[in-house]
Amino acid sequence: MSVRTRTRQRRTGRRSGVGSAVATLVLLAGTAGCQAASSDGTEPTTPASTGGVGVTGNTGLVWWMSRLDRAGTAATLYVSRPLDAPPCQGSLRPEATVTTGSAALTITVSDGSGTGIGCVRDDKLAIVPVNLPEPLGRRTLIDGYDNGRRPVYREADLPAVPGGDDGSSEVPTGFGVPTPADAAPPGAWSQAYTRPGGPDIRISGYPPDHALARAPGTDPVGTAEVAGAQGAIYRYGGDRFQLRWRASGLVYLLDVVPTEGDSISLSTFRGVLTRLDAA
Repeated sequence: MSVRTRTRQRRTGRRSGVGSAVATLVLLAGTAGCQAASSDGTEPTTPASTGGVGVTGNTGLVWWMSRLDRAGTAATLYVSRPLDAPPCQGSLRPEATVTTGSAALTITVSDGSGTGIGCVRDDKLAIVPVNLPEPLGRRTLIDGYDNGRRPVYREADLPAVPGGDDGSSEVPTGFGVPTPADAAPPGAWSQAYTRPGGPDIRISGYPPDHALARAPGTDPVGTAEVAGAQGAIYRYGGDRFQLRWRASGLVYLLDVVPTEGDSISLSTFRGVLTRLDAA
């Protein structure tokens, strides 16, 4: 996928002499999926329906969530057409525009295909990488489609999973495109890591009101620190353990997945956390 980047300065109409930096990235190949995010993860919103005929002339795309790198300058958006969009034609060609401000950055994704209603491949959210013109910091990240805030999963809030010959490899993860019949739009994120000989690791993130974000009804069996946040370790399924913590308004769960036929003791679980600098 090739990318053309265009940057320009735009002045607001309300404040004389106050400008907003606007960076435009045009993805020239590939299909799309879109998701909106918020820097603190609070108050996620569902994209509003644009309704019937009005959608036909609307080439806006929706991003449902974002993953932000540790430097805070590279966002990965998970994008799709609006839920009530008309039947698609051809391939999606996402174009992302970033508008910066003192309190928020707004990313607006549109479909630059010939029809303006391109298709998403394999019913998966398209991955749209966007380089921010400056670090996001603690500002909010907004989807320009409806000015809504979606979950932003920050790598800075996660344990560092070591790679290399003795480390773990990230397993590619895809997310399905929602349908109007879905009970809730996407917003849950997950990432798995595999290691020769095991055990594997799975990290999941949820908006705070998601059903899977609820705290277990049992007492924790221990605690651990993750990226500066205090987490609690819970036993589940008899011989499994899970670390739960909150960061930037989102809830995270870390599971250690044993090789088939094995179990995970609490000491083994803590050993994995130590390897991740989450102990």
